[in-house]
Amino acid sequence: MIKLTKLIIIGILILTFSTFAFANSAPVYWQAYPSSDVMAVDNNSSIEVTDENLTFDLTGDNDSPHSIAGKVTAAYEMVNPSNESKSVQMAFPFVESIYDFSSDDIAITADNNKLPYDVYIGDEASGRRGYSNEDKKFEFDFGQIVKSITNDVYQAKNFKKDEKGRLYSISVKPVDGQRINFAVSFNFDHEKTKIMTKNFNRFERDDEKVRLASWCSESEVLELYVLGNDIDLNISAFTDGELLNETDLCEYEMSKSEVDVKSYLSDYISSYLKEYGTSYDINELISDDKLYNIYAKSLDRCIENNLGICCEDDINSKIGSHRIMSLVYTVEFPANSKKEVSVSYKTSGSMDKKETKEPKYTFDYILNPAKNWSDFKNLNIRIITPDEAPYVVESSIQLTGEGNNVYTATLAELPEDDFSFTLYSKEEITFSDNAEGFVNRNRFQFILVGIGLIVFTVVTAGIVFLKKRLL
Repeated sequence: MIKLTKLIIIGILILTFSTFAFANSAPVYWQAYPSSDVMAVDNNSSIEVTDENLTFDLTGDNDSPHSIAGKVTAAYEMVNPSNESKSVQMAFPFVESIYDFSSDDIAITADNNKLPYDVYIGDEASGRRGYSNEDKKFEFDFGQIVKSITNDVYQAKNFKKDEKGRLYSISVKPVDGQRINFAVSFNFDHEKTKIMTKNFNRFERDDEKVRLASWCSESEVLELYVLGNDIDLNISAFTDGELLNETDLCEYEMSKSEVDVKSYLSDYISSYLKEYGTSYDINELISDDKLYNIYAKSLDRCIENNLGICCEDDINSKIGSHRIMSLVYTVEFPANSKKEVSVSYKTSGSMDKKETKEPKYTFDYILNPAKNWSDFKNLNIRIITPDEAPYVVESSIQLTGEGNNVYTATLAELPEDDFSFTLYSKEEITFSDNAEGFVNRNRFQFILVGIGLIVFTVVTAGIVFLKKRLL
């Protein structure tokens, strides 16, 4: 009986935790970044917007892993009321990682003619995109965006772009196929020396004493880039992960050359993107100087935070993070002219399944930039919803259902607040939806209570059975 009880309990635990793992394989919350209206780079622009047709088409191919994606098109009728021609610089800000950014997702036109644009890269987005419902709502800082629209080269605190550094390149080759742990140790004064490392996967530090190491089972090239005072390198190889058993079954060659910071980072970026980067040539969209600025700023901050030393992963993570990017283009307005300027791009909604049976999808659209134009009239909104979530259940603006998954609104002027709407699979969120959401959200607790009751019942029945047999 005791063996049977154990088997039952083990079986319950395996089944329960397998079910729990399956039920939690997908997130219950996924934060997306908002879309934004086009802004005038010059806050004193005399251009007027007499009409904006804002369309959310969420019925296309959905390549978003946890939410609903679609296309937003903002078509503006703009007027130059003056007797002088105007060359107007406009910017479209959005949040994306450099790796995921694609020109195929964006179309900018003036009177149906495609416009060329420049890509400017700002700071990392302050709101983290991810699973947590604790993430703060993201907001664009438009003043900071305007400041980021510059071709200036980043001025670092800890180095200069033309400063010469020593590049130590160490070619390591294990002997007879022996896998070895190759180690480099040195002392340095972080006030006088700054160091960047590449291809090492172990880091130890005791004040100013540092040891780096990397497992090598085949030929490998390790690098140290040193700015300021030079360092003396002590090299050794080991057969174990604890770096205790030294070996001479290793060959290496070390070269030393002088390279300026900008050249080193530019070469580093090119080789990294070639191996791990996007499917397109990123330099076709983003200039070398702008890519250098990202790496230089990341290296500068890393050196500051880590007391003089930075590894490649510290700055590579920055290139893949979500950033505020701006597409900047120029529209030519003859005197007393009217033009239609259109921007089309990809967007996705925040997915939230914390409180309901099915997920809710919320789309945020920032209208504040439109206030920078000399005047703004007539905002027309059209939303085409997908079949998996065809109903708008919440909206900051009163919408009219037109049937066939279409919602519309017409406003004579800009609303006070930005636009937000939420999609759901049903026309309204019912008590049953919330109740099932509560059960799903607390499923693990219910399972634990159930296990406790089953175990208690089985053990109690066993005790009763044994007592009866003993009597």
